Amino acid sequence: MRVSVVVAIEGGASVKAVAVDISSDGLGIECDIRQRNMMTPGGSYVRNGKPVSVIVDLELSDEGDQSIKIAARCLVAFSRRMSNDLCKIGLRYVDIENSSREWLVRFVERKQASLYNQ
Repeated sequence: MRVSVVVAIEGGASVKAVAVDISSDGLGIECDIRQRNMMTPGGSYVRNGKPVSVIVDLELSDEGDQSIKIAARCLVAFSRRMSNDLCKIGLRYVDIENSSREWLVRFVERKQASLYNQ
């Protein structure tokens, strides 16, 4: 599953990317080198001895056309260059509203169930 995501970074800038591997604990995002360098310069995801923190905004919808916007503060868990101009950044949720977390868990469970029932 691929979903558009907006990642707000320190200093007020934001980056539009693609969310992949969405789970109840975090998500991966795919982006190009320029976007990666805005979030994790040179791939370094530790700043002043702490993991880089970002805010993600994504909108998820299920088969019933029910959708929810989720905003969460995340810590960067890894930043990898996958190919010439493709990078993947792993994010772990650290602050997400309870109702959004509950909806996210149900969303992930439904998506997993639909994969197994194909």
